[in-house]
Amino acid sequence: MSAQLYGPISLDLRDGPVAATYGRCQDGRPFSRLVFGEGSQQIAISVTNSPADTLTQLQEAIAQLAAWKQRQEQTKNLREVA
Repeated sequence: MSAQLYGPISLDLRDGPVAATYGRCQDGRPFSRLVFGEGSQQIAISVTNSPADTLTQLQEAIAQLAAWKQRQEQTKNLREVA
């Protein structure tokens, strides 16, 4: 597996938005990408050339992050015991 980084990137996602865009470029070639943020605060990750296994790995990583976030929310509400 290889990923290609075109420059240093950092984005605090906060409340999104997150979108999947796909279709055909002006020259007719297909494209697909994940888009985080909007306007000048937007990052797009091309997944056009990614195999299906890589997208499955992405789904699994997002599920792990969602589970971690839920655990953080649950433990935030627990009282501290001395």
